[in-house]
Amino acid sequence: MAALEVPIPMTPRVFYSNAALPQNKAKLDQIGKKYYKEIKQAEELTKVPGALILSVIFTESAGNPSVVSYVGAAGLMQLKPQAANDTIYLENKQGRLTAGELAVLKKYLGNRINGPLKQKYLSHKIKENNYTGNVVTRADMLNPEFNILCGAMLLGILIDQHQEAGLLRLDKVLLRYGMGYFYKPGEGSIEQVLDRVKPKSSEGYAYILKVLGKNGLLETQAV
Repeated sequence: MAALEVPIPMTPRVFYSNAALPQNKAKLDQIGKKYYKEIKQAEELTKVPGALILSVIFTESAGNPSVVSYVGAAGLMQLKPQAANDTIYLENKQGRLTAGELAVLKKYLGNRINGPLKQKYLSHKIKENNYTGNVVTRADMLNPEFNILCGAMLLGILIDQHQEAGLLRLDKVLLRYGMGYFYKPGEGSIEQVLDRVKPKSSEGYAYILKVLGKNGLLETQAV
C-alpha cells in the first residue's frame, strides 16, 4: 500500500509495550487481509495511504464492522452518520469528489446522495425542522465499503489542511478525526501538541501515541 512522501513528525512517547507488538501485528494483518479490497479501493480513490486507513480502523473498532459507540459513531472507522454526510458535502464543495468516489457512494445511497451534494452548509448549521435532505443512516455506516471510503475521504480532507512547513502533521489530523472536525489542535511541535492535549483529553493523547508513537501502528506496519 502507498506511503506518504511528506515527512511525518513522530513521537518517542509510548502507548504500546514491546509485549503488545506481536499481537498488534497479527491483528493488523488480520484486518488488512479481511478488508484488503475495501482499503485498497479507498486508498486509490482518496490517495490516503492504506497503512493510515488500517491504523484508524484498528484504533477505532479493532476491525469490528458492527460496533456502535455510545455517541452513535458506527462501523469500522467509527463515523457518525452526520459526520459521513458532512464529509461527502465537504468533499464535493472543495472539488475533491471524484467519479470513482461518487460511484461507490451512489452504490449505497442511490438518490439520497443528493442530500449532501445539494447541502449548502455543514449540517450542524441547518435547523432540523427546515432540512428535508436525505442523509446518511447508521445502516449505511455499517457497510464496510461505504464506511471505509467515508473515513478515508475525511482523512484526506484533514491531511490537505495540515501540510505545514513541508511536514504532514498527522498528529493534528488524528486529533480532529477523533475529536471532531472543528477541534483546534493549536500551534507548535507534535510534543507541544501532546503536552497541550494530555490534560484535556486522555483519549486524544492516546490516539496520537497509538498511531505515531514508538511501537505505534504505523511503525508496526513498517517492520
